Amino acid sequence: MREIDLHTHTNISDGSESPTDTVAHAKALGLKAIAITDHDTANGVPEAKAAGEKLGIEVVGGLELGCGWYGKEVHMLAYDIDPHNEKLNGTLEWIVTDRDERNKKMVDLMAKDGIIIDLDELKAEHPGSIIGRPHFALCLIRAGLADSVQDAFVRYLDPGRKYYIRRHFLSVEEAAELIRGAGGVSSIAHPMQYRLDDEGMTELMEKARDAGVSGLECYYSGYSPEVCARLKALAAAYGFCATAGSDWHGSHKPHIEMGSGMHGELNAPYELLVKLREREKCHGFSK
Repeated sequence: MREIDLHTHTNISDGSESPTDTVAHAKALGLKAIAITDHDTANGVPEAKAAGEKLGIEVVGGLELGCGWYGKEVHMLAYDIDPHNEKLNGTLEWIVTDRDERNKKMVDLMAKDGIIIDLDELKAEHPGSIIGRPHFALCLIRAGLADSVQDAFVRYLDPGRKYYIRRHFLSVEEAAELIRGAGGVSSIAHPMQYRLDDEGMTELMEKARDAGVSGLECYYSGYSPEVCARLKALAAAYGFCATAGSDWHGSHKPHIEMGSGMHGELNAPYELLVKLREREKCHGFSK
């Protein structure tokens, strides 16, 4: 039953569509609810919620935070946050400043190879957006050095590649506490993306549980029924609610459709969101 998508991105971070158009797309697909989970920003949430009220579709205000864990970048989704929370916004401002410093270093690295990127022009091209690696990927495509955003990451921008610069991250505990303090509930995003062995996955689950994380993204674009079943078993073992999201980015990831995933595998019922909120209430985090 395809009713929700709790992992979408707008052009406020690295998606292609505005918050309003993102919500309109969800409505056209017949979804009951979507979460706006832009990277390190909730700036698109008010516009998306206004669009949701106009169109008659529920919009969950959220974001996606990068966390540092044993040298890996682990992502944490936040739902039902207060986008005006002072501590949340102060931390997000710090993250944006850190991103800006990394962007400058990436520009310098690329300039050594004759790839000239003007950050001011890039910001003007994407007004209101948090500039990051996906925007550099678009520059590499225009320069004829990559065929797609994914290709640019694999060849140049992923960890260990030529133009990758590591930035500072919150810890898993810090991110979970920040989300909780903003009235929200957290979920570990796309857990298979971290390529952990059984021991590593166990350590991550224990870390997330002890930090007060509420959910695990068990349904995700490209996950087979077998992978989903394994993740649901892990969620049950560690007391997490199963969450579901496509990681939709619009035309920047054309192989992924909102609410469906890559091959229609998402198929998430509204009940998942209900259970997540029930858990939130039981732990005293509801607004």
